[in-house]
Amino acid sequence: MSKDISEENSRAGTASNAAVVQSGGVLSMHGFGVTIIRFVIIGGFLLLWEIASGRWIEPFLISSPSRILSSLVTGFTSGDLIQHTWVTFQEIAIGFPVGAISGIALGYWFGRSRLLAEIFEPIIIALNGIPRTALAPLFIVWLGIGLWSKVGVVFLLTFFLNFFNTYTGMRQMDREYVDLANLMGVRGWKLTFKVILPAISPYVFTGIRTSIPFAVIGAIVGEFVAATEGVGFFIRMSAGIFKTADVFVGIIVLMIMVIVMDKIAAMIEKRALRWQTQTEHIQIQA
Repeated sequence: MSKDISEENSRAGTASNAAVVQSGGVLSMHGFGVTIIRFVIIGGFLLLWEIASGRWIEPFLISSPSRILSSLVTGFTSGDLIQHTWVTFQEIAIGFPVGAISGIALGYWFGRSRLLAEIFEPIIIALNGIPRTALAPLFIVWLGIGLWSKVGVVFLLTFFLNFFNTYTGMRQMDREYVDLANLMGVRGWKLTFKVILPAISPYVFTGIRTSIPFAVIGAIVGEFVAATEGVGFFIRMSAGIFKTADVFVGIIVLMIMVIVMDKIAAMIEKRALRWQTQTEHIQIQA
């Protein structure tokens, strides 16, 4: 009888493995098909854009993919676009991590201290109601037209998103985790890094990835208001002399920056939340 049971388990395991392989093949084919359709849509749009430019619509209004590519190559080979991109990257590289870490830390402390939350939560909500881009001229007055005024705008746009996501995660967290950890003698920093942060990490990473485009927006808005270099300055100057191709080049550079930052954040998130995927896999197997 035990031999029959083992044979049945073996057949079931073989069947399940075959099903997994088959489903993996179907998913890979589906992903390949989606990629092909995506490239066809993008290619068709670019082709239609190229045809429309100069035939149906004036080139100075929408430019064309060929002109944009030529301007992109010229900008990088001359070094001007690299310099503008480097300045904007510096503004984001300073303001974004400082704003994200500050927002996460404050959201954590508000979640841990009810008294602190009761005192400062209305103040934070009131400050969040102020359009941060409207504060850009004030940062220009306080910090000048150089790097730090744009860092301030990036900081503000990043801070509030990360604060509210982390604070929401702290409020939604199951308190049984903390209670069980306390019963096992886990306290202090060990409780924070071993229990609380893993529990709220999905909220934290959501805040980080959501704030990436806003960090870029903050830097560009600051450069629009007052700057002598940067991608925002490059776009504003190009639009002022009707160089539409250069405007699109600046937009493409910003898109690439956002995509690269988001991919890096996604890789870190996947690695940090690996335990969550393993838990789900165990539950499915059970």
